[in-house]
Amino acid sequence: MKNLAYILFLCIWGLPSFAQIADNAQFGDNDNNRSPFADRDSVPQQNVEHFRRTWRWAHDGVYRQDVPLDTTLDNIHNYNYIFKKSVANTYLANFPSPYISDIFINRAPDQDFFALTNIRAYLYRPVDALYFNTTTPFTQLTYFTGGGKGKNETLLDVWHTQNIRPFWNAGFRYNLISSDGRYMNQKSKAYNFSLFSSYEYERLAISFFLNQNNGKFNENGGITDKKYIRDTTINAENIPVNLSNTSNSYRNFNFYAQVQYNIGKPKEVITPTDTTITYPAKALFSATIEDNIHRFKEANVNRDFFPVTYLDTVTSLDIQSDKIYEITTKFVVNEHPKHKYLPGVYAGLNYKYLDYSGRTSLDTVNNYGKKKYSGIWLTGGLFNVDSTAIFNFDASARLCLIGDYVGNFTIEGFIQQYFNKNRNSYVKVDALIESKAVNPFFSNYIGNHDYWENNFNNIKTLNIQGRYVNEKLRTEVGIAWSNIIDYVYFDTTSMPVQSSKTLMVLTAWGKQNFKAGNFHFDQTVYFQKSTQEDILSLPVIALYSHNYYENTFFKKALKFCVGIDLFYNTKFYADKYKPSSMQFYNQRDEKTGGYPKVDVFIDFAIKRAHLFLKYEHLNYYFTNGEYFSALNYPINPAMFKFGLKWNFFD
Repeated sequence: MKNLAYILFLCIWGLPSFAQIADNAQFGDNDNNRSPFADRDSVPQQNVEHFRRTWRWAHDGVYRQDVPLDTTLDNIHNYNYIFKKSVANTYLANFPSPYISDIFINRAPDQDFFALTNIRAYLYRPVDALYFNTTTPFTQLTYFTGGGKGKNETLLDVWHTQNIRPFWNAGFRYNLISSDGRYMNQKSKAYNFSLFSSYEYERLAISFFLNQNNGKFNENGGITDKKYIRDTTINAENIPVNLSNTSNSYRNFNFYAQVQYNIGKPKEVITPTDTTITYPAKALFSATIEDNIHRFKEANVNRDFFPVTYLDTVTSLDIQSDKIYEITTKFVVNEHPKHKYLPGVYAGLNYKYLDYSGRTSLDTVNNYGKKKYSGIWLTGGLFNVDSTAIFNFDASARLCLIGDYVGNFTIEGFIQQYFNKNRNSYVKVDALIESKAVNPFFSNYIGNHDYWENNFNNIKTLNIQGRYVNEKLRTEVGIAWSNIIDYVYFDTTSMPVQSSKTLMVLTAWGKQNFKAGNFHFDQTVYFQKSTQEDILSLPVIALYSHNYYENTFFKKALKFCVGIDLFYNTKFYADKYKPSSMQFYNQRDEKTGGYPKVDVFIDFAIKRAHLFLKYEHLNYYFTNGEYFSALNYPINPAMFKFGLKWNFFD
């Protein structure tokens, strides 16, 4: 941690020393509707207004997706990452802690290193990387906290980016989540540090991303008896728990580099939002290196809590790790700037090598070994994402030709039809067809309390989603159907099992933001139905109700929101959690849910500073003790929180 602090200090100190060279205009105020980055060789001037463009690369560099960095006030108080991604979750109460979304279509995709799957929201990885181009330095500082001494919960998120030259940007991000926990033996921390850079000059474009994610979760195994929640008034920090001196920790390192070389005669493309230079085609190359390790430690084995102990009855130390190397090459024919419905097309090859390390036998000596997997995929696709067209689509395919994954394939894409030139209402359909080998974690794992060897079939998946969005009416409705053959899950004994039945899940949702004067009533509702309730239990209804009064004061210098949030889902058999594998698994002992969680908040915006005050789980004082998430894991008692987000543009 000390070394990380030194790195952070050096980055903050060193970056501003670079010369900031940019054009003297903010986009929107320019003559001829030109972006500040259109004239890359213009003479630098003083009093530069701030303009920032933020994007990700789709399909590993095929085209750019603009992704504005969130600088808005709305819902600033709802900062828990898992609830920003899903309105209902099974989790361990603490932030951060392992979790699984109760909305099936919002579940995190399986990570190659499977131990990271249930903590995905706390990771920052190459696929998440944002790249910037900015006329002035941009810094965003976020600090949220609550709970007080011994109960503290803190989120610190720092972004800084600036252009070293008009065509070269660099920056860093530091993100820290830490919590003492409201129940015993629950202290946790997740943090990451990232460096990123983008360079685009004439025909050459280079993107670079380097980061490391670290974390540690103390495990308490849940409370020993639910009576302490339901039948007593004992303080949360004094409630007996099952485990002590037990923890899970992880480290995830990522390096990513991408090089693009544009081919053909350049053409200027002017749109309502930007002016860019495009080329008929490009060749691109990318390389990824990933290094992971996960440790489960138990100072004193609790044989009453863990039903089976295979190796050591005194202490536990389970270690699994992997290294992943990936190389991608593509040739892309871009969309034609004059023919907006003529699609772009690309094709290429992808090589992936995975080196897993872990126990290979129940011997107590020389029982660690490696398993290696590799494959070469043929990739390709068609796309039309022209921001002036009223019809967009993207279709991509991957097929493994050689290696351990031969025959695996993925076909996915979307079509999006807008109903007017303003593009503020549309219908979008997403689809995926896939046959994928089971993650190696399910095939073989040996830990002190977990042991399995399996030879599972490929998982075959068909997903279809459709939605209608009307931004003017503030409406979204959608429906999704998932069909999975050979679904793999953890059964009631926490062992991985492959179902012989076809699993189908129907999901429907609606989002409507009502407004009456300065009063806002933003409602989100999900409906779900699983055809195999014995292997996948989901809440039938889950909702999030966000209600507030909003106004401005002092000639609009102060923006003010005060309101109430409600989270609710119907009762269902929420999964149990097993600390030794850091996985959730089926249980049919008791249903949880049917409990409304109520928060009240006040949000402020003063120029570039956004602040909030929040009292979370207000109804804790008026309940019957049914506030459980995962089985035996009650959610946190009431807690006061506050926070600040501040944007600096110079």
